[in-house]
Amino acid sequence: MNLSDRFFIYKLLIVSFLLFAFNSAQANQLKGVRAWPSPDNTRVVLDLSGKPDYEIHYLKKPNRLVLDIQSTRSKVNLKTISHDGPLVKNIRASASNSSGTYRLVIDLKQASIANVFTLPPANPYGHRLVIDLPHQVADATPTPDKTVSPVSVGRDVIIAIDAGHGGEDPGAIGKFSYEKKITLQIAKRLQKRINKQSGMSAFLIRTGDYYVNLNKRSELAVKGKADFLVSIHADGFSSSQPSGASVWILSDRRANSEMGRRMERHEVHSELLGGKGQASEAASSVPFLNKVFFDMSKSNSMQVGSDVGNLVVKELGRITKLHKKKPVGASLAVLKSPYIPSILVEAGFITNHREERLLNQAQYQNKVANAVFKGIYSHFRESPPHDSLFAQKKRAIKHTVRSGESLSILAERYSVTSKELKSYNRLKSSSLRIGQVLKIPPNYRLVVKPDPIAVVPAPDSILSKPTIHKVKSGESLSVIAKRYQTTTQELKSFNKLRSMSLAIGQKIKIPTDTFVTTSDVTATTVHTVRKGESLSVIAQKYGKQSNELKTYNKLRSTSLAIGQKLKIPGVASQVASRPLKAPVASIATVHTVRRGESLSVIAEKYGTSSSDIKTFNKLRSTSLAIGQKLKIPGEAIQVVSTPVKAPVVSRTSLATVHTVRKGESLSVIAQKYGKQSKELKTFNNLRSTSLAIGQKIKIPGVASQVAETPVKATLIHPPSVHIVRSGESLSVIAKKYATSSNAIKSYNKLRSTSLAIGQKLKIPNASTVIAKSSVPEKPSLHIVQSGESLSVIAKRYGYSSSELKKYNKLRSTTLAIGQKLKIPVDGAVVERTVSRKATVHKVRSGESLSVIASRYNTSSLVLKKHNNLRSTTLAIGQKIKIPANADKLTTHKVRSGESLSVIAKRYGTSASVIKSINKLRSNSLAIGQLLTIPTT
Repeated sequence: MNLSDRFFIYKLLIVSFLLFAFNSAQANQLKGVRAWPSPDNTRVVLDLSGKPDYEIHYLKKPNRLVLDIQSTRSKVNLKTISHDGPLVKNIRASASNSSGTYRLVIDLKQASIANVFTLPPANPYGHRLVIDLPHQVADATPTPDKTVSPVSVGRDVIIAIDAGHGGEDPGAIGKFSYEKKITLQIAKRLQKRINKQSGMSAFLIRTGDYYVNLNKRSELAVKGKADFLVSIHADGFSSSQPSGASVWILSDRRANSEMGRRMERHEVHSELLGGKGQASEAASSVPFLNKVFFDMSKSNSMQVGSDVGNLVVKELGRITKLHKKKPVGASLAVLKSPYIPSILVEAGFITNHREERLLNQAQYQNKVANAVFKGIYSHFRESPPHDSLFAQKKRAIKHTVRSGESLSILAERYSVTSKELKSYNRLKSSSLRIGQVLKIPPNYRLVVKPDPIAVVPAPDSILSKPTIHKVKSGESLSVIAKRYQTTTQELKSFNKLRSMSLAIGQKIKIPTDTFVTTSDVTATTVHTVRKGESLSVIAQKYGKQSNELKTYNKLRSTSLAIGQKLKIPGVASQVASRPLKAPVASIATVHTVRRGESLSVIAEKYGTSSSDIKTFNKLRSTSLAIGQKLKIPGEAIQVVSTPVKAPVVSRTSLATVHTVRKGESLSVIAQKYGKQSKELKTFNNLRSTSLAIGQKIKIPGVASQVAETPVKATLIHPPSVHIVRSGESLSVIAKKYATSSNAIKSYNKLRSTSLAIGQKLKIPNASTVIAKSSVPEKPSLHIVQSGESLSVIAKRYGYSSSELKKYNKLRSTTLAIGQKLKIPVDGAVVERTVSRKATVHKVRSGESLSVIASRYNTSSLVLKKHNNLRSTTLAIGQKIKIPANADKLTTHKVRSGESLSVIAKRYGTSASVIKSINKLRSNSLAIGQLLTIPTT
């Protein structure tokens, strides 16, 4: 071999090596694998360095999809890929028969034919291979959360909410967030707000992080029978300068501005990221007549979209800066459905650093959602679909006032407030005249007033023999008491019942001195539902509970149809079989809610049930506010001329469970329920006074027995003028004359409830029953029982804790079980002061702030705040200022979400009073701020 041959061979080897190195460098590389399950399909996306050359085939038993990608290498760890969903079981690599070929295997839970396609590079992605695996489901159409009402009573206006982008399409990208995440958060908040509105309901086009084809979004809205489609987005730009919100509507022309052209390019970019869709408008294949209807429908949708867009822009302008002050037109696929009006809302620029921070805040997201809701609601309230609840309410109604009707009665009938009725008719006062015509506000919901049940007088009267009543379905203790002309408390005491609850079939003994009606109360009445009647209205008409009628008729919901038949248990015209020996005057007792009282405690006190009080006062929940007035049903004062023996009444309050909240201590909770910290600590077996937020604390009930005392009730005519004596308050005088504080206050034209000794008061009642006890004029003794505190005993006998403490010469308010306390009688001199001047207390050995606070019937927090103390540590001889009326003050620590009006309502006072006492310059409060609160 000569030199030239050797040189040629070397040259050939070098060229072959370079060609091998070049081909190795050109080999494709798999950079990542992502899986996106959605309600319709699961999308698997492969990120590659170059355009892939691939082949696919399917295998069965088990079902698998095999993908061979030519000239491809991979360093992806497939075990780290999340692929939770209904279809894809696993994604793994497998050996291939061909050299340089990468084989990917997708294990399937069920057979599926994939739609596989490639996508060119689009920021932030490079070349991609997309595998769409459809699910085998019947229908994935989203439905509104709320059940659509029947057409006869008006259906909901349905709103479809589209959260822009999703899945492998992140949308605009900010410094630290993606548009797809923000749009879904705002969409969910908007859905929640719409579903709160009566007559409206909403559903989401996209409920998770997955991509939905742009044209399919409007199709899903059509399938969901939506009346309107709103698409939520966050804008983006190449620089951080642009800012502000904007609204986009469909334009028949091409984009009418540079901004619109950019939006359309942005939408095309989304299609490149998410995969190409189909044409959204096939007008060329529609026959001429269909095309006319198509164009008319599209024109109407565009007009509605424009109207709503203007309203939404107006609302957005109140909460944020606007990028465009009017809706902007563009030809966007998500808005192109001719059957559903739609708008696209850009909540702000995610590329603007300030707005990106706002877009990630829940408070701002709620503001945007509320602004969009207000715009949509305003349009559909004024221009509702003809079969909707809004359309029903929009029909004008006028009412002619009849005898006995008041503004409050009419407000209740039409389910509006008296204030709305007064304002809508521009009334200067609440007085109405017979024949006056009132316009009813459009947001009414008609409630037909029940006809009164006729009471037929009986010709004869028969005294019932001692009997036993067997409890039937739907009967309560108050119903049985009413039938036998007795009281719930008497039946409860006579049968030694511990609570008001009854079981079907339970036997109740009826006292021998009661009178029974001869009507067949077990008869079943059939009621035909009329227009405007609800289950609660029908229940109230027949003296029942809604739950009773629902259970008795085996109803699944409270919705009724006009003409529907309802069976009413145990109802008939009540015929009195014997006139009463003494007239019974029914008087609704008014109870003012005090601190620590719940509905069950008040019900137990008056011998009735929580549900009876709740129904009688038309309460929506069992929550009460301090100072709230409650009417107590079934109470009567019986006027008799013979001595009546008072029964022994046993009252046992069940233990209440209190959940510890932020800022509460054992002493604060004890004070709230009128207890001592030691009582709660012992009752709950606590080792220390430390509490955790959310901890459950049992509050012991009060067990007491009213002694059997002969009482003689006589009908008297009280003097028209009452002279105020030492210790008497307006409530004490009102109770004495069986009237209310407000009645005396109004009758005497008093500006406040403060009274002076010797002041003369006119009593409005002409005659009142005053019970005179035959208790001898010497102090009675009370034996302390388990769970009783000094405040509880004082409240029972109509005194204050300080009075009993002073009368018994007690050094502290701590009591021992079995301890005897003297209770002063009416003749005893008990020093009561309406108000107390500020005083100074000198600290003595052994005294702590809590001991001093207890002595003056106040709290440690009140003293600490009044003296500007930094801690509760005291020095002997230190002077502590005691505020005036300290026993009527408490301290409240402001918690998150509380305002001045909320705190005022809780303590039964007004915001202006709290503001004045604490010398606040504004209504703003800080979390943890201490406020002095008046307790009376």
